[in-house]
Amino acid sequence: MTVLRCSAKLLKRLRQPANPREPLPAGNPLGEWYADIDFIDRQPFVLMMNAATGLVLVLPGRAAHLKCLYLRAAEQLAALLAACGIEGPLAEAELDAWQQPATYARTSNRSMVASINRRKMDAWAHFAYSGRSAVEVALWMLETPFTRKELGKEFHRASDLACARLRPSAKILPFQASSARN
Repeated sequence: MTVLRCSAKLLKRLRQPANPREPLPAGNPLGEWYADIDFIDRQPFVLMMNAATGLVLVLPGRAAHLKCLYLRAAEQLAALLAACGIEGPLAEAELDAWQQPATYARTSNRSMVASINRRKMDAWAHFAYSGRSAVEVALWMLETPFTRKELGKEFHRASDLACARLRPSAKILPFQASSARN
């Protein structure tokens, strides 16, 4: 189960209650995601940001796209993980969690909301002035340094944090039971 903490504006567009119940903790490897909707040249786009890694997904936000938001998120996340060279059971578990509709909740962390607003401004600049697509903006944000209070004072890259979280730290070898005892 993936928990998607949405702004009030996005909850309204998703036709969700203004104050949904607080969900159970997320069961996916990356944890909770935060999301907001914005408009560029009257075209809506949804920006989703992972709380643990800073991974950003930039998705179309029209009503038809919002109905299958979780599938579009899974598709773009798979492309971003492939671009980082991340594969394995944890990455597959995260992608599998996005194959089902997310559990919606209100945003609960003002620092995350500020981070999303900053990323929305960056996305807007790339859409308006560089003519980049949503996927290109998301790929650019993978390598863009950012800082957030919860992660410490130094700068981080979403790709590095995602690698640290989704790749095992050591190679896991299968256990072979020996028949002879000492």
